[in-house]
Amino acid sequence: MTPTSMRARLLLAGVLLVATATTVPAQVRLADESDRSAFRSWFTLLADAQFEQAAPDVTDCAALVRFAFREALRAHTPEWSRRTALPFTPRFPDVKSAPRATPAGWPLFRVSDQTPPRFAEFADARTLIALNSVAMGRDISRARPGDLLYFQQPGQSQPDHVMVLVGRSFFETEGADWVVYHTGPGGSDPGEVRKVRLSALARHPSPRWRPLATNSHFVGVFRLHALHTP
Repeated sequence: MTPTSMRARLLLAGVLLVATATTVPAQVRLADESDRSAFRSWFTLLADAQFEQAAPDVTDCAALVRFAFREALRAHTPEWSRRTALPFTPRFPDVKSAPRATPAGWPLFRVSDQTPPRFAEFADARTLIALNSVAMGRDISRARPGDLLYFQQPGQSQPDHVMVLVGRSFFETEGADWVVYHTGPGGSDPGEVRKVRLSALARHPSPRWRPLATNSHFVGVFRLHALHTP
């Protein structure tokens, strides 16, 4: 085993340990299945819509997740619809049990495993996974819309990468396994939002991006605490 493969396996074990063994509650725990369903609908739609026209603050993979997460929890008023410029008006109900914003910001994500924990509106990719999601294993057949696919690519300036499983897309006429992600910036290239079928991703020309258990760079499927059934 190469040193790079060993580091990837050690990181995988560490992230899985934190994501499965931590006992500190996440900030966003939705009240019931109707709220989780509403959040999933908004979250996947908003992530999907970034491929059509990305918001200015969607600059990397974690920013895409944060944007869809935050906007899914807002009250979707006519003013919100105007500001987000979606090409149609969704008919989803709003999330009723969303946490309230404070003068210091909107504490959406857990950003420390200390007691008491700290919460913030910003969390990077690794923190989204380790402190705000639950590991569901490395079998992509268990993934549901709204789940995150987490890859670790040692040697890159930003080694942690997350993708959002959208499932069925409002913008496509076929397929129920769409995945959306941001490539992240690199040098003078700001990166871009991309969209691919999960079945095609499993055949990616670069094996390190395939969401398969045989790929040591694929850490696994993770479910946001907001969507996880307690």
